Amino acid sequence: MADLSRVRRRIIYSIVALGVVDVAALIYLALPLRAGVAQPEQVQQQSEEEYRRLSHTNVPLRGIDQKLAQAQKDDAAFIDRRLPSRYSDVVAELGKLASANQISIGSVNYASTPGDLPGMLNLEMHAALGGQYVNLVKFLNAVERDKMFFIIDSVGLTGQGGKAGQPNGYVHLDVKVDTFLRAQS
Repeated sequence: MADLSRVRRRIIYSIVALGVVDVAALIYLALPLRAGVAQPEQVQQQSEEEYRRLSHTNVPLRGIDQKLAQAQKDDAAFIDRRLPSRYSDVVAELGKLASANQISIGSVNYASTPGDLPGMLNLEMHAALGGQYVNLVKFLNAVERDKMFFIIDSVGLTGQGGKAGQPNGYVHLDVKVDTFLRAQS
């Protein structure tokens, strides 16, 4: 009988110990005494702050479908109005600008490569220009401001006047100009 009462006591002690552990666990879960447990107000405040931060990043995306449609219209209008469809258009425009600014175009080399966009060609031109310095500057400004789209890539001085038959201030330039040719419609 002594063994039975000893076993019974051990079982009762074990049940009491487990009960104490259960009560401690319930108190730990019920009370916000743990480190890192935020109060409901703090959780709401953090959520509102995150919402404000995310809403500021989404503002540029509002109405993106209309913005994309407008960008496509603007792109098509730019291509139609500012990009030539033939080499002769480019030659005629550069010739018109050269004569308006009283310079001479000695030689022009053309190189075309397929463009990044379908129906487009990249056109690279190297031109030897000659004329008074002021007129060359006016010509380069006119090329940059022309309704036809030109990109002046580089300008190099190849010689100055002072030779027989050339007035003072006469300059020779080597200019690289890029443009794009659109497919003929």
